[in-house]
Amino acid sequence: MRIVKTDTVAGLPAPAARNFLRRVRLTDFDEEWALSLLETLGATDPKSTLATFEGDRYIERAEHSPNGCRWWATSTLGNALAMASFGRPITRRTADRLVTEMLDRTRAYNADPGKPSYVQRLRIFGSYLDRSVDPLGDIDVELVLGRRVNDPKEVLGYANASGRSFPTYIDKILWPQTEAVQILRNRSAAISITTEDVEQLTDKIETVYSIHEDPGAIQPPNL
Repeated sequence: MRIVKTDTVAGLPAPAARNFLRRVRLTDFDEEWALSLLETLGATDPKSTLATFEGDRYIERAEHSPNGCRWWATSTLGNALAMASFGRPITRRTADRLVTEMLDRTRAYNADPGKPSYVQRLRIFGSYLDRSVDPLGDIDVELVLGRRVNDPKEVLGYANASGRSFPTYIDKILWPQTEAVQILRNRSAAISITTEDVEQLTDKIETVYSIHEDPGAIQPPNL
């Protein structure tokens, strides 16, 4: 998905709306956290903004709402907006180079024993698969991650060792997943990564990486 920085989404400037969805898309979230986050992003009426996000189907009610509280999750549309790019179109040649470099980074990531997560699979979908399209808007990638470390204390230790500042406990717990996405994208505005099952969106998908076929990857015990 591509949007313009001057667009408005749920009453917020597009960059702020995208930032909100990026922050909440990796886990279900409750009203208190959402309202606090929206306020920091400049929403003058966070409750109204949250309701608009839901009404416009960027978020949807989570299946389970602990303690009777209202919880949400990002929808397919919300995940697409979270990974939307403000960058310029790219040539096919540039896109091919970016994919090659992303796969190199994936292999290096999976060969690192210090990473608490691993890339299980990468699949590409969207306009990149149509070789007649040139230039392209972006490169749409489905990422399936697995965990090498499940102990929350070890995950927190890994996050603390990064030297980064985390606004919430959830951000800290999710750092391994966030880091993996950042490493694979390498700050490229042309690479759009989703962790959602894209088979719900399209049947035109191509697997470009599988840990099973990577001889240099450190294979998790359960594979």
